[in-house]
Amino acid sequence: MAAKKYRVLIERFADQGRCVAHVDGRVVFVRFALPGEDELICIDEPARPSDKFWTGEVEEVYSPSPFRVPPSWPEAGPVSQGGGLGGADLCHVSLEGQIEWKRQVIESQLERLAKVKAECPVERLQFDVDNGGLYWRSRIDLVANKQGFPSMRKRGSRSLVPIRTMPLCCAPLLQEAGKAGIWGGGLPANAPVRLSIGNGKEEGNFSISVGGKIVSGKGELSEEVTLADRRYHYKVRQDCFWQVHILAAQTLVSYVFSLAKEFSGKRAWDLYSGSGLFTLPLGSLFGEVKSVEQAPLAVEAARKNAGKDPRFDIRRGEVAKAIPSLGTTPDLTVADPSRAGLGREVCGELGKKGVPALVYVSCNPTTFARDCGFLAEDGYSMASLKGFDLYPSTHHVEVAGLFLK
Repeated sequence: MAAKKYRVLIERFADQGRCVAHVDGRVVFVRFALPGEDELICIDEPARPSDKFWTGEVEEVYSPSPFRVPPSWPEAGPVSQGGGLGGADLCHVSLEGQIEWKRQVIESQLERLAKVKAECPVERLQFDVDNGGLYWRSRIDLVANKQGFPSMRKRGSRSLVPIRTMPLCCAPLLQEAGKAGIWGGGLPANAPVRLSIGNGKEEGNFSISVGGKIVSGKGELSEEVTLADRRYHYKVRQDCFWQVHILAAQTLVSYVFSLAKEFSGKRAWDLYSGSGLFTLPLGSLFGEVKSVEQAPLAVEAARKNAGKDPRFDIRRGEVAKAIPSLGTTPDLTVADPSRAGLGREVCGELGKKGVPALVYVSCNPTTFARDCGFLAEDGYSMASLKGFDLYPSTHHVEVAGLFLK
């Protein structure tokens, strides 16, 4: 059966890199669209009459938005233009348009889920302006296809598409991958391929692994963050989480530190603390820093990064269960959870403890907005809000809020 096609007017930005249109009163979430455009769209199958909403993709644009540009990575663009790879769902949007898209999504999610009207400026790094929204990733995960070439999944399927480069990957890491022969094929079929690079000044500060084995570079990477005249050093395993944008760690720590200075005092908590990205700088402002992280490899790295400094108490555990055991209420809490967010239980535990100030860093505007509603129920109000476009050419965005009780 031929796919259904409709001519529609695109109405507004939506979450997940899609825009909203209507077909016979039904909402359709459209990929590679922009508000105000008159378009022909192709509906994804199956598209049942009983469905509450459909999804689809642009096939032809009759009146392009001022924000529309030729896809910066054509292979990740619309199928109708020869694309189909996932990973860059805003590659058809100008940098200015991407900022506007992300700002509107953050603000609309806050209003819809938390009943909060707030302006959220979104900052773009000069690095990304200079590079046109490309070459920013410090970590890339691929998989070898049956012919041994590094590949990515075709959007919406498990089919593997071989690639000879990855334009979102930072240039030094692409060069190291080329030296290691990654792009030329010959890899074990179905083997996972991970490319990673640190921002520390050490020579050979990169890692290329195939099938879980290091084939070039190191198994442990050096990362650095500089604040004023002090430099913080981290060691992170190549298979352990770290911020993906090459400048994300520096950007987020600088901002969180600027907020945290107002509350410097005896103690702070760092929840979902990872390898200690915020933990170490907080030690410069507070006499005691207790951190909680569930991932064992990250806890191991955080303890190594903190050394034997008595200011740090680094714990492994589930955050909601750990909060009651952390003791005296801190002067400040920093939380940087996964895309799942804090959730009702953690927000409630922070309220019970009477935590006076919370800096909440999130990579998911939807769960952030939901949690804003939970925090309001527990007596918190939002004192500041800012976004950071640390994922150019994608729909993802980082948001940071300061909440006071």
